[in-house]
Amino acid sequence: MARVPFVQDIDASPDVRAAFEAANSFNGRVANSMRVFAHSPAIVKFLLPLQAVLQKEGLGCKLDAKTRALAMIKVSALNECRY
Repeated sequence: MARVPFVQDIDASPDVRAAFEAANSFNGRVANSMRVFAHSPAIVKFLLPLQAVLQKEGLGCKLDAKTRALAMIKVSALNECRY
């Protein structure tokens, strides 16, 4: 359960709502982490470009999809993440 409430679409400012729409187009969803960071709109506008560079081949990421997936699973396990 989140300790900081998620910003919902209906409560989001126009800038944050635009970032949510972009995230939904890019990822098919708005990540909960983005909904938490949405409390600071100045940060949210940089999250999606950063995520794209880190995760998408051809946009700057040096790791192949399999290596990225293994890294995410390992970090999630180390942090006892439920999802």
